[in-house]
Formats: sequence, C-alpha cells, structure tokens
Amino acid sequence: MLQSVSPKNDLPLDTEPDATVRKGLFSPFTIAAFRTIWIANLFANLGTWAQSVAAAWVVTDAHASPLLVAMIQVASALPLVLLSILSGVLADNHDRRKIMLVGLSFELTGAIFLTASAFLGYLDPILLIVSILWISIGGAITIPAWQAAVSEQVSKDMVGNAVLLNSVNYNVARAAGPALGGLMLSAVGSAWVFLFNCLCYLGLIWAIQRWKRDLPARTLPPEGLLQGVMAALRFTQYSSVTRLVMLRSFSFGISASAVWALLPLLAHRNPDGDAAVYGYMLGALGIGAICGSLLVNRGRLLIGTSKLISLAGLVFGLVMVALGSLDSLWVIFPALLLGGICWIAAVASYNSAVQILVPDWVKARALALYQTAIYGGLALGSYLWGHLAETMGVKGALFSAGLLMIACAFVLYPRRLPELDAASTAHADSPIPGEPTFAFNPDRGSVLVTIEYRIPQERTRDFVRASRPLRRLRLRNGAQRWALYRDAGDSELWQEVFVVENWLQHLRMLDRLTIADKAIIDNLTMLHAGDGPPRTRHGVSYESGRYEPVPGTPEP
Repeated sequence: MLQSVSPKNDLPLDTEPDATVRKGLFSPFTIAAFRTIWIANLFANLGTWAQSVAAAWVVTDAHASPLLVAMIQVASALPLVLLSILSGVLADNHDRRKIMLVGLSFELTGAIFLTASAFLGYLDPILLIVSILWISIGGAITIPAWQAAVSEQVSKDMVGNAVLLNSVNYNVARAAGPALGGLMLSAVGSAWVFLFNCLCYLGLIWAIQRWKRDLPARTLPPEGLLQGVMAALRFTQYSSVTRLVMLRSFSFGISASAVWALLPLLAHRNPDGDAAVYGYMLGALGIGAICGSLLVNRGRLLIGTSKLISLAGLVFGLVMVALGSLDSLWVIFPALLLGGICWIAAVASYNSAVQILVPDWVKARALALYQTAIYGGLALGSYLWGHLAETMGVKGALFSAGLLMIACAFVLYPRRLPELDAASTAHADSPIPGEPTFAFNPDRGSVLVTIEYRIPQERTRDFVRASRPLRRLRLRNGAQRWALYRDAGDSELWQEVFVVENWLQHLRMLDRLTIADKAIIDNLTMLHAGDGPPRTRHGVSYESGRYEPVPGTPEP
C-alpha cells in the first residue's frame, strides 16, 4: 500500500509554497524561444485536432462498430504506453532538441501517408487506424523530450506557468481545431484536413530546428537503455510523489477516456448531430479547458493541489453521468464546458507535480511514466467503454464511466501530493571521491560505501528516525542495497552501508544529489558528535580489477 505523501517523504522539512504560483501566468512569454515554439505548437495542435475530427468522422461515417471507433483512441495511446519510457531514457541522456526533431519527422511521414491515402481514395477505417498508430509512434518519441525540455526553455521559477501555458495551447487548439476540422470536413473533405495537418507539422519542425541554446555540461557518459529504465523504475519505487501521480492519473484516464472514445458516437446518434456538432462538442471541452487554465493557480492556492485534483475528478464524473442521461444539446454543451475545466485542472496539476517535484536527471523518464499511466488508462478505458457501448449503449457506457470516476475521487482523496516547490529539486554539489589507487574497470564490479557516525545515546531515537528518509534517498538515486548497523562493542558507533552497481553508477548517484536530498543528509550529519565529519570509506569489488596474468598461470 502506498504511503500518504507529505513533504517529509520526498521534500525537506522546511518546504515553502511554490514560487511559480506567485509569478505571472504569462511570464514565460518573455522568453523568445518559448514564445516561438509555443506559437508553432499552437498551429501543430490545431492541425492535430482538425485531423482527429476528420479521422473519427471517416470511421463513424463508414458505419464502423463502436469498438472500431474506440480503437482510434487505442491506436493514439498505445505507443505512448509501450515506448515512452525508452524515449524518456534517451531524452534524459541526450540532446532533447534532436530527439524532438526525430520524433516530429516520423510523425510527419505518417501524416503524409494518411494524406496520400485519402487523396488516392484508398482510405478505409483499418488503414486510417494504422496511420494513426504510425503517427502516435512518432509522438511517443517526441513527448518525453518535449515535456522535459520545458525546463530548458524557461527558468526554474517559470516552469509551472510554462506547463500551464502549454496546456492552454493544447486546449485553445482543442477549442478551435475541432470546429475548424468540422468546417473543413463539410467544405472540402477529409483529405484536405489531413494535408493541413502536414503543413502544421512543418511549421513546428522549423521552430524546433531554429531553437538554439547552451547544452548542459555532461561529465559522465550516457546511460544505456536498460540501465536507464532500471534507474527510472528504482526511482519510482522509492519516490512516493511519482507513484501517487501515476496511480491517480491512471484512474483518471481510465474513466475520462469514455468521453474522448465515445463522443463521436454521442454526436452521431444525437437527434441534432452531424460532423459540425461533433466539432462543436470538442470545442466546448476546449473552451472549458481554456477558462479552467486561468483558474488552476488560484485553485491550488485556495484548496491545495491534491484537493483540486479530487474536486476535478468528482465534477468530471458528474459531467459524464449527465452526458449518459440527457439528450438536449442545451444541457450537453454546458456540461462539456464544465468537463473541460475539470480536465485541465487535473491534467495540468499532474504534469506540474512531475515537472517541479522530480529532479532533472530523471525528469523525462518520470514524465514518460506519468504519460504511460494516463495514456494506459485512456487506452484501456477506450477499449473497455467501446466494448461496453456495444452491449449497454453509448449513454450507458458514459454513465458507468462517470460513476467509476466519482468512486475513484472518493477512494483516492486521502492520498495527498505535497505542495509544489521548484527549489527542492535544484542540483546540489557533492564531493567526488578519488578513484581507487589500483587499475580497475569502472563499469564492472560493485562498490561498497560505508559511512561511520558517532551518535550520543540521547540522540539515538532522532538518528534512527532521520535515517528513514535517507534510506529512500539512497535507493531512489541508485543504491542496490542499504542498511544501518550499530557496533556491538561501541554503542555510539553507527555505520551506514550501501552497495552500488559499479563505480560509474556511484558517480552518477553523487551527481544526482538535489537540495532536498542534501537537506536529508544534513539532518543526519548534524546528529554526528565525532571530532570530524562522518568518515566515508569506499570498497571496490574484486571483479572490477584489471589484473595482468602471470605467465604460465590461468587468469584469476
């Protein structure tokens, strides 16, 4: 069972409220790189949403089954579930700008294939779903690097607002793109909508290409894919913030997916429904999200991040219950507006929590795991609600999804996120130990680190209590095993012992230290009563040595 999260779990005890909340929402626009990319991304999102309307309507108009309609959402989400963590490893270890260009170029090739198929008259529901899958694979490459690159475009104190403005961007496009797609679909047909999307991709690739910035200095070689994945999973295992965001976003996605998967059918089967009405429905969600983005910071200040997420889930569930109960467009459109507000409140809060509370060395991977959780929920939920819609109807599936969302909001309410604080994850310098005096291979053989503390009897209880977050810190940052020992002959002598995979991983572990981590270590060190600082010893495994064999004898 997950721990209830508090600042004591992952943050220093003197955590202050998030400074980004006090900054103006539009402050990131003062940065030229962010402003240019934001504008280009707005057009790209317009093209994507216009394409989604055309794609959904092509499948719906072909009288495909509800399950096949829902498979569009599955094709969009599945690559993000399966590939994001690998993309996150690359984004944490290499130039994020180049990775974004590769992913966007791959997306563009899929969009060109879709456009050519439509113009040549070969487009059918199966081929369209394959094309959407192709584009989504490119998105799985792009998104972790894109999300993590926000901190490279603006300063730390602007990251929260930059995340929110990117959400505004997405939802402005959600408001205007579907309406634009519906109008284009009615006027010129789906092929021209797909072509418009291709042109929008080109604009974003141009903006990323001309973005120049100083790359952060890397003193250590990049991690391999397997090493990077294991490091991310280890970090997640011992980071209560990351686990909680994944749990809550998955539960939110699996319920909310019913709206995105079944909205085309809800519009198509409404007595007044057509392609334009479907576009207007998506537009209502987008307008609600735009309005909601202006209220998110105020909501965090008034009731806190966790309560805001729970409230958003509860109200979104009521919106789905209304969609599953009523036919009147005069009720459906206001409900969708409210749903858009709730969507942005939850999703922007999840994203900001990862962006601000996770250190830079694992940020892309943590964002990838968050994306995996929410899109895994969307993919699984889309299949589930699409399947249920065949047996209990579209309205019945929406009603059931709403009840599930309400239940999750109540069950997960006690699981609290700490309030956002960008300063806690800033990099902290750590002394680098001298290398062994003998020849050794830094990629082979484990490293044993022993730190000796002298703790007076009256401080024993405080020392043991302070060591608990230290254990999570060491394991989170790369240690394979950790233990705390008390000397049998000297009751005031304590030894902290942990094992790291190899010398190179030990150096990475030291390089990952943050201000919050250093506060935890300092809390323990202040209890030490020796003449000097705690003594640290490093032992290197026999397997790491480079030994010259004696002639005539086998190698050891």
